[in-house]
Amino acid sequence: MKALFRIVLAAMGVLGLLAVAVVIYATTFLDPNDLKPRLADAVRERTGLELSLNGPLSWTFYPRIGVTVEDASARLPDQSDDDAPFAAFNQAEARLRFAPLLSGNIEVDGFTLDGLRLNLERDEQGRGNWETLIDTVAHQENAPAASTSRRPQRVTTAGERPLTMDVASVQVTDGRVHFDDRQHDREIALSSLALLASNVTSGDAFPLELSFAVESSQPEMTGNVSLKSQASLDLNDAVYTLNGLALKGAARLPALDSARDQNFSLNAPRLVADLNQQRYTFEKAAFDGALHLSSLGEPALPLGGEISGEVSLRDDHAVLTEFALSSGQLLRLTGSGEADQLSDDLHWQGQVEMAPADLRSWLERLGQLPATADAQALQRVGFSSRVEGDRHVARLTDLAIDVDGTALEGEASLGLEAPLLHADLEGSTLDLDRYLPPKATQPPQAEGTPQVRESETAQTTGQKASSSENARALARALDLALALRLEALRVRGIQLENVTLKAQGREGRYRLPELAAELYDGTLRASGTMNVAASSTALSFEPRLADVALQPLLRDALDRDNLFRGTLNARATLSSSFDNNASPLAHLDGKAAFEIADGAMMGINLPGQLCTTAAMLQGNSTSHEWGSDTGFDEFAATFDIVDGVIKNDDLKVALPGIDITGNGQIDLGAQNLDMALAARLVDTADTQGCPVSNTLSRIPLPLHCSGDLKDAPAQWCRFDTGAFRAILQKTAANEGQEKLREHLDRQLEGRLGQRIEEKLGEDSGSNLRNAIKGLFQ
Repeated sequence: MKALFRIVLAAMGVLGLLAVAVVIYATTFLDPNDLKPRLADAVRERTGLELSLNGPLSWTFYPRIGVTVEDASARLPDQSDDDAPFAAFNQAEARLRFAPLLSGNIEVDGFTLDGLRLNLERDEQGRGNWETLIDTVAHQENAPAASTSRRPQRVTTAGERPLTMDVASVQVTDGRVHFDDRQHDREIALSSLALLASNVTSGDAFPLELSFAVESSQPEMTGNVSLKSQASLDLNDAVYTLNGLALKGAARLPALDSARDQNFSLNAPRLVADLNQQRYTFEKAAFDGALHLSSLGEPALPLGGEISGEVSLRDDHAVLTEFALSSGQLLRLTGSGEADQLSDDLHWQGQVEMAPADLRSWLERLGQLPATADAQALQRVGFSSRVEGDRHVARLTDLAIDVDGTALEGEASLGLEAPLLHADLEGSTLDLDRYLPPKATQPPQAEGTPQVRESETAQTTGQKASSSENARALARALDLALALRLEALRVRGIQLENVTLKAQGREGRYRLPELAAELYDGTLRASGTMNVAASSTALSFEPRLADVALQPLLRDALDRDNLFRGTLNARATLSSSFDNNASPLAHLDGKAAFEIADGAMMGINLPGQLCTTAAMLQGNSTSHEWGSDTGFDEFAATFDIVDGVIKNDDLKVALPGIDITGNGQIDLGAQNLDMALAARLVDTADTQGCPVSNTLSRIPLPLHCSGDLKDAPAQWCRFDTGAFRAILQKTAANEGQEKLREHLDRQLEGRLGQRIEEKLGEDSGSNLRNAIKGLFQ
């Protein structure tokens, strides 16, 4: 037995010495550089790459067997020698463990690659230079095997056992990857690329670390990325898994903020890549970042998200089982979805919901908050919808929108490649005044502030010009089809009910085929067009009002409850053409007309005042009781509008016992008016207790109204003494100057003179009395 044991030990020693001798002989007498042509042929046959081994190949021996390759490069088929090679490296070293070779296993002790250079390109048609390599490898894998036998072979010897993978370390240092994307006109460069993995074994998890710096031209960006994970490789099934992935980085994007980095991190419990099935799975991948924008100031805007799903390139299908996007307390967007035909005719669908969020704070931080009359507006905005679409359009169905309590429902389509908005919505009550700019007020100007105000005005003007140009560019490109129905709408204080609005158009030409609403017991109907395709903007608008209660309209629009009552009917045909620097009102053209039926001027009784005056002029008195308002039988006018100037020559107001006519103009561009009115007393049944003589009925009382439209209406009109003098002179010549003068003298020295002084003051009243007397001297 002892002899047998000695024989076995001797045999093992001889075999070991023989293996050592073979290795020593191979590394001593065989020159690895003689293998260069065979290596180049093998690489060409397998991948199509042209391998160039410019540096020496050398063996390494005990304690580890290995080979070192220096200065190697690989070019794609037909690639010019003047172009940078597809791949290259300064040095590569592979080391094998000696002891496992004695048992028939190959265990790689380590692999080191220094100075990797990889050049990737995509042409204008979207084809990458790496696709040639993939096509060649795929062709080799699909080629028929040398043996047609499919039966599994029994392993009977150590040499026939499957090789096991056991790599102590893999290290890549000073790597560089350059990507030139000509299809999208951008370049991306990775530098200082470093990879480190240890104890790499097939099927077992091993630690993996990766880091690199990145630089891009489109968008302009510089940054760095690092990754840590526990990786596992199933080489037989080509399944690669990253467990406990932790990725973090920082990037400088001048388009967002040129002074501060954008920081981000990504953590995922598990990412799986199945290369055989071309399936990629990710579970609860969580993103966290801090967004810096120049307009935001401090602090940074937090962004976070979580996503789970699967992408199958073989099936051209992707599924998002769940996703969430959040920004602190400002935003939470959740949903799910799936997509088909990823590589060709993409189609996707899903569900998305945004919890009511404070949109106002978002817009304020982004510097995009418009001036709103309500400081609480846009603090609660949310929506939910089913979504579907393709590469061009996103379609939202079962859409429900909540804007500060206003509910809108319907469907909409949004353009992803070009501006497009198609929507059919209906909703409850919308108070648009909350979102419009507040009414302008003129703050008191402190001494020494004109220059500051001028600077602020210049800055605001520049911002408005930029915003206007952006809006104009959008309007020229927008494809619009909008239908909106509201139970109630409030705009500039005016209340509309059962509102229907339709607007449509594209390429800068838009139509308003219908605007209809119930308005204070009456109706509003309007249509219009807008053309921004040319260098100037052209507008047309045709509003029509029927049977509208005038008093509540004026109360809500002007906050005046004591002007007029009655039923208003009005119509207009308006148009305007203007450039960016001009006001639409300054170039307004068209025609308009209105009439008020069953109405009254409130808070004043003109017939009573004028009839009392008429009675005194005729030497009479009246005891008639007059009401507080002035009812009228007719109040109507038509207008011609040319270049923003409204002209009228047929204003007519029929009051009980008084006819008022007028003519003149209102200049919208200059914001002023100039009107001449004439009130004539008439002897009718409505003026009982105030009979009017034939002479007095032929004397119109002239008024001249002029001034700035911004002034109060009470400042516009005054008694036109010059016109009244001319009227009296003409009347005196016809009726007998002496008789009329004596009659007026008695009245002016009596009660009428006192009333004039009471109304105008003693000095002004005396001047007017003397002027009237002087007409008949």
